[in-house]
Amino acid sequence: MIDKRQQILQATADMIAEYGLQACPMSKISARAGCGAGTIYRYFETKEELVKALFEDLIERLTEACLHEYDASQPLRDRFYRLWGNYYHYVLANPGQRALMEQLLASPIICNDQTDCALRTLHLTTHQLLDDGKHQGVFKDLSNEILNTITYGSLIMMSKKLHQSPEKFGTEVPVEALLGMCWDAIRC
Repeated sequence: MIDKRQQILQATADMIAEYGLQACPMSKISARAGCGAGTIYRYFETKEELVKALFEDLIERLTEACLHEYDASQPLRDRFYRLWGNYYHYVLANPGQRALMEQLLASPIICNDQTDCALRTLHLTTHQLLDDGKHQGVFKDLSNEILNTITYGSLIMMSKKLHQSPEKFGTEVPVEALLGMCWDAIRC
């Protein structure tokens, strides 16, 4: 059984996806969640707190998916393919969550400090992976931010394109080929 807090977060996610962040008053969110507006305020003092909690919940799920079966003791290439393969499968399977995350990241409610804090575990893992690759002479000696952006940008854009226009790409885009292109893009 879903708890009330989670029910409110889900209703908020659904409402934002359907109407946009600005068109989601607490009264509509409470109606969608099947509770009174007062109930929402027991869990979240303001709409901003609710949106921040939703963002953190989304990032927690993304992080869990990305790190599924990730083993830092594995060879570099295996770790890269596992981490970014998990990421790609997650955003491909959850286009609504991907779009919601992008919408929240563009919102002034979510500041850079909060984003950095929410993504801390994932960033630590990707930065360690990239640092290992640079130390081994496998990855280009560029900032981790640049290397992450190249990989992330390619995979997120491909997942969007597949969701928006699947007919342009055939029935399936080979994940190994996509990850190979990302690997090659940051490799020395």
